[in-house]
Amino acid sequence: MALAAVAPAQASDKVRCDVLTIEASNRGQGIDAALAEHTAVLTKAPFSSFNTFKLVSRQGYELQLGTAAPLALPAPMGGALAFNSESGGRLDLTLTITRPQLKPVTVRGSAKPGSPFFAAGFKSSGGTWIFGVICNRSELINH
Repeated sequence: MALAAVAPAQASDKVRCDVLTIEASNRGQGIDAALAEHTAVLTKAPFSSFNTFKLVSRQGYELQLGTAAPLALPAPMGGALAFNSESGGRLDLTLTITRPQLKPVTVRGSAKPGSPFFAAGFKSSGGTWIFGVICNRSELINH
């Protein structure tokens, strides 16, 4: 009888993240249907000061533990997202937003896989940019 060795399960060293670019304003148009699952968050402070939320883009990124990936954000902004660690079932991430002639803004977020964290307060031509980050371990993704 032959026995096969089975490797113990380990936390993934990769995560798959979606970055949501949302424009918030007071145009009285409500919450974009594509953002319906985030209504509970978007209707509470600090987001409750807006009454319109439009999903401008949703971009996917695969991140390796300990590295940052550049983000495609509305010009003239730039940014990066880093997967720092996983502990206690939570993913630790760092979102950095860069803007010309201003200091970079760094937001550190910790969320359970599939749960978003948001960064807001960046002026857009029609309101305010909000960036949402939702990540899952790579092995949880169905291809």
